[in-house]
Amino acid sequence: MNVPHLSGAEKERIENELQEAVNSLIAGCEALDMGLAFGAFSDSADFLMMGTDGSLCDYQTYLRNNIDYLMTCSSFKLTTLKQEIRVLNRDVAVFSWAYKAEATLKTGERDVVEKAGASFIFGRVNGEWKVVYYHESSVPPTRVTGTH
Repeated sequence: MNVPHLSGAEKERIENELQEAVNSLIAGCEALDMGLAFGAFSDSADFLMMGTDGSLCDYQTYLRNNIDYLMTCSSFKLTTLKQEIRVLNRDVAVFSWAYKAEATLKTGERDVVEKAGASFIFGRVNGEWKVVYYHESSVPPTRVTGTH
């Protein structure tokens, strides 16, 4: 996408900054470190998330739902299948991410989502890139019990 008044170097810098933010999300989820996992999300009234069930929620609800689930996990793994970044201007960008998620629960069971997708709309908030809108799509996870 050709962004008016944005040099190739500026666009590349923005893409790298957004990639770092999503890498922190992945690393935080995998380390079960909630601060690192959700640090890129805007804790503001402007934040909106659409869940896989079509529900809309604010930042606090999104955070609580994710922390509640991650607290049931002993490990969590995210694998990027594909991603694309669209820089719309100096202050707004879209990060599209297709991924696989595998959670090992403290019960020993595993939840596996073979394919999921997320769209992050990033905006500059006080000079930092923050997710101001998040949309997640996936089929329900497959619950795997036993050692197989």
